[in-house]
Amino acid sequence: MKKPLAIDIFCGAGGVSQALKNFFNIITAVEYDPIIAKTYELNHGSEHLIINDVEKLTKEEFIKMTNLKVKQLDLLVSTPPCQGFSRHSRKKAFDSNDHRNKLILETTRISDIFHPKYIFFENVDNIINYKVFHTFLRRLVNLNKLGYKRNENRPSYHINFKVVSVYKYGVPQKRRRLILLAKRIDDYPFVEGVIKFPKDGTPIIGSPLNVWPKEKSSILLGEHLSKYELKPIEAGETDPSDPLHTCRNLSALNLKRIKSTPHDGGSRNAWPEELLLNCHKKSNVSFGDVYGRMDRNDFAPTITCGCISYTKGRFGHPTEDRAISLREAALIQTFPSDYKFTGELSDKPYKGSKDNMATQIGNAVPVKLAETFIKELYSDLINEKNRE
Repeated sequence: MKKPLAIDIFCGAGGVSQALKNFFNIITAVEYDPIIAKTYELNHGSEHLIINDVEKLTKEEFIKMTNLKVKQLDLLVSTPPCQGFSRHSRKKAFDSNDHRNKLILETTRISDIFHPKYIFFENVDNIINYKVFHTFLRRLVNLNKLGYKRNENRPSYHINFKVVSVYKYGVPQKRRRLILLAKRIDDYPFVEGVIKFPKDGTPIIGSPLNVWPKEKSSILLGEHLSKYELKPIEAGETDPSDPLHTCRNLSALNLKRIKSTPHDGGSRNAWPEELLLNCHKKSNVSFGDVYGRMDRNDFAPTITCGCISYTKGRFGHPTEDRAISLREAALIQTFPSDYKFTGELSDKPYKGSKDNMATQIGNAVPVKLAETFIKELYSDLINEKNRE
């Protein structure tokens, strides 16, 4: 049997595509940043890759690029930028006008073109508090209270969405994400899929889509990293056998600080007073994870864009006197151990800005998380075909 067809419209460095290609034929992937697109190309090729802003691609261009008719697309993957929905955003959540937030509506624009059988959508957990997300849900479900289409020109979807902890889905990391799965409705009325929007609170689906993987906890960080037998390195060093196993140098003061930090979860609370920053000497100071070490006997903290910076979170190595390396960050995001990254417009991997590569890693959907959900959608699709 031929692989079913998929489109990945915010493909980034290719974390979802890495999982996707084991089950689906990726006919189109879209990434607007040319450097990030280079990372994608290094791992997945360029034949199906479009380097452009999704918003600028017209319906006619999408149809020409994919050569698909309505209902021929099996899966649409949409993992739009999440920075505008971050809890660190200073704008009031519900009515925020950050332009990036409106990119989630590209999901329904593209689904209106192809009417895919399934949709996989991922974003930060805080998106649930935004008005634009509620607009997105209304467009996606497209049902009136009697279970008929509100707009006859658009597809309707039976959905389920939850905020999940990724360590419950095979990723050794304390990361919370919003996952939404959708399945096209082909028979009406479908009252089970009707969604209600309380004035205060989370939207409620009459009977959520019963397509969801079972939880299976990840192994802990130490066991996960030990599988890869990475060479010990010092601050500022690069492993000659793996250019991505490279970490930032530390100032003399920060080197003293990390040496004074207990292994496996230690924090700045153990430092002598002369090593403390003045701001940390004050009472009720937050961000206690800053300058901390990861713990091999626990899950890693959320891998962010600052994941290789000792000063930006609990990104100290559990036992070595350095911040984690780019390779370790990628492995915690469950990328394969040979996955290539680049920080410049080059066909050679591991070149250019470390910050750029760290941003790509931190922004990626963890591969094992995507794989768990995509496999579930694939299984449901195969079951559907077998029943036909």
